Amino acid sequence: MRKMLCGLLFWSLLSSSVFAADVVRPLKSEEYLVRYAYPFELLTEVLKVTTPTYGPYVEIPYTDPISIARSHTEALKGDRINIMISDAGHEDFDEGMIPIPFPIDRGLLGYRVALIDKHNQAKIDTVTTLEQLRSLSVGQGSNWGDVRVYQYNRVPVTTAETYDSLFLMLLHGRFDLFPRGVLEAPEEERAYGPRYPNLAIDRHLLIKYPFAQFFYVSKSQPRLAARIRDGLELMQKNGSFQAFFNRHFASQLSDLDLSHRTIIELQNPYLPAWVPRDRKELWFDPASLR
Repeated sequence: MRKMLCGLLFWSLLSSSVFAADVVRPLKSEEYLVRYAYPFELLTEVLKVTTPTYGPYVEIPYTDPISIARSHTEALKGDRINIMISDAGHEDFDEGMIPIPFPIDRGLLGYRVALIDKHNQAKIDTVTTLEQLRSLSVGQGSNWGDVRVYQYNRVPVTTAETYDSLFLMLLHGRFDLFPRGVLEAPEEERAYGPRYPNLAIDRHLLIKYPFAQFFYVSKSQPRLAARIRDGLELMQKNGSFQAFFNRHFASQLSDLDLSHRTIIELQNPYLPAWVPRDRKELWFDPASLR
């Protein structure tokens, strides 16, 4: 009997070790739920498809209002927040967290349409070159990776400490364009349009530069990082990632009429070496819309 009890205890401990629940702590305060609805759904899919291999998981989201700077600090600590969704090139994340080298938005973050005050559409319609774009100004969050891309290309930038304040600044004429990823602009117009009736999506320009969104995981959670990486690669291999992407965005991308917009290309020398630029199958091709 004693041997049997010891054996049961051993298998119980082994089982709990092998299938210990991964604790996932994403940042899900109100503004992030709007901005990152797609990545959050993708993260759930990734965690589900890896359950047979990695076992169960528990999600404990951080939902309190938080500034951009403090969210970075908390993510680097890894206690309250242990996974972040971010564009590539933030030195603190690149060095202080584990980047997952898989562009979860297929690089669509580098295809930008602008939120504007609808009364400025005629002025924006006259812009056809980078030099003309430099006569306008864009608004961005102070810690966003795009800021130095615009600065490098000599496009005037006005920054703000909080995301919400950018909408008010745009509509009060502090800058002309609030460039957003093509995955972000329609959601933000729907979310903030009722509050700001003059908010609109520019119909004319498509600003393009190499850029993408990635998952970053706390260095205290290497198993979780491996789980997310393996899940994304599995979904890519079996076609479910492409299907998931198309299900969310095929119609939306078509509605934005990207192929008929005036494209202005910017250079981005700041992508870190770990970004898989040579894996063409992971990146969006606008020709696919045709």
